[in-house]
Amino acid sequence: MPLPDARVRTPKPASDGRDVRNAPLSPADGFVLSRVDGVANEKDIVAHTGLPDEQVRASLAKLESLTLITFDPPTQSSAPGPLPALQASAQPRSTVPASTPRAEPPLTAEEQAALAEEVDLDLEMRRRVLLMHRGLQGLDHYALLGVEKTADRKAVKRAYFDLAAKFHPDKYFRKALGSYKPQMEAIFGRITLAHDTLTRREERAEYDAYLDEQRRARSIEDLLADALAEVALAAEAVEREARDQEAATSAAARPASPGPSASVAAALRSVDPAVRREALARRLLAGRGGTPSSAPPNPRASPSSPVASPADGMASLRRRYEERRSVAQASQARKYVMNAEAALAAGDPVAATNAFRVAMTLTPDDPEIARRVRETQGRADAILADTYTRQAGYEEKSGQWADAARSWARVCKGRPDDFAAHERAATAIVQSGGDLHEAARLAQRACLLNPASAALRATLASVYLAAGLTRNARRELETAAQLAPHDGTIQAMLVRVGKSA
Repeated sequence: MPLPDARVRTPKPASDGRDVRNAPLSPADGFVLSRVDGVANEKDIVAHTGLPDEQVRASLAKLESLTLITFDPPTQSSAPGPLPALQASAQPRSTVPASTPRAEPPLTAEEQAALAEEVDLDLEMRRRVLLMHRGLQGLDHYALLGVEKTADRKAVKRAYFDLAAKFHPDKYFRKALGSYKPQMEAIFGRITLAHDTLTRREERAEYDAYLDEQRRARSIEDLLADALAEVALAAEAVEREARDQEAATSAAARPASPGPSASVAAALRSVDPAVRREALARRLLAGRGGTPSSAPPNPRASPSSPVASPADGMASLRRRYEERRSVAQASQARKYVMNAEAALAAGDPVAATNAFRVAMTLTPDDPEIARRVRETQGRADAILADTYTRQAGYEEKSGQWADAARSWARVCKGRPDDFAAHERAATAIVQSGGDLHEAARLAQRACLLNPASAALRATLASVYLAAGLTRNARRELETAAQLAPHDGTIQAMLVRVGKSA
């Protein structure tokens, strides 16, 4: 259920900067808390995390009860019109209260130069075209039209016709548009696609599912990236724990009575505590007329040198500090392993992967933790690959080949042995006019994974043809024809290659 407008509030982090690492937070609670910056409101956090509305609301309530966040008074929100959409950047769209003005993003140097172009458009319209065109790749259909996700068909049509009246190329028939003409055509094409998608029930449902997959993928990648920050926090905790233990030991070993001179005290503090005690006993016995031999022997002290050298003392201190640091590392690693096990029990392999990765940085020689990292990382990669596979399928269907190429590349990263994903990635790159060297690498990898596939050889040949490498293409097609001698598509490609040779 969407968050009601009356509950659109803006959470803020606790003002006292308290340490939240010992708070009883679930991975979802921690993820929600990481998105609380004092600017994003409840709806923004739902959009940025990709979590269900009710789960975000429950986490925010829990964080508020723990006094980890506070809330500004609720504000009413209203659907932004087309102008805010024009001013949006390539970031995911968020709902902004009507009372909060949205700053217009600055133009790039290239866009500033375009403003000086001699065209039949006023300055304000040029800015609108430049900003709108810049955001085409980053705005979803709702943000592009400036409507809420809950907008009905009539609201979508009103927004579309308002924008079409401004950007339809026919409005500027026989006018000099210069470089603005292809930009306006691209804008009009996108708003038309947005209108056609959102006004048809089945296509809109598919598109909404696609947006959900995008949000899910972003949230997973954000969680995996958070592990880097967590490693730094764990390292700080280890150093702090080791320093605290060292300070406590030094304080306990310091004598309560007035000690020797500063130079002697410094030398004594640099040696083993047992050696210091024996040296003090020898001095006291000597002052009372006793003999040094009457003091109990210390097997670690040399008979000829009752006080160790400062260098030996420093070495002893370093060894002791490293021992305490190792103990602190093991302690912190155990905490993260416990967090990982809890995340697995809750069905969250992504959070478990992060916790195991942090534990491994603390105990890099532990083979069991290394094994668990590989295991959970594989599960997290599989989830992410599945998400990107669904995204790529929609992007291919809708002709978004550049987006499909990026999504298939993410799938290949998570499934390095999936020949079908590599083939689809190569095909999408060719269709989008992308990097043909990368397309060839992906297609070659697919053929290596499944050398008996004639279709994969044909895909590699298509990449070579797009790159103008006719000889390489013919070689792959001849191999494909041997694998599938009755494949008409391959035979036709061979004929075409022969004519172009």
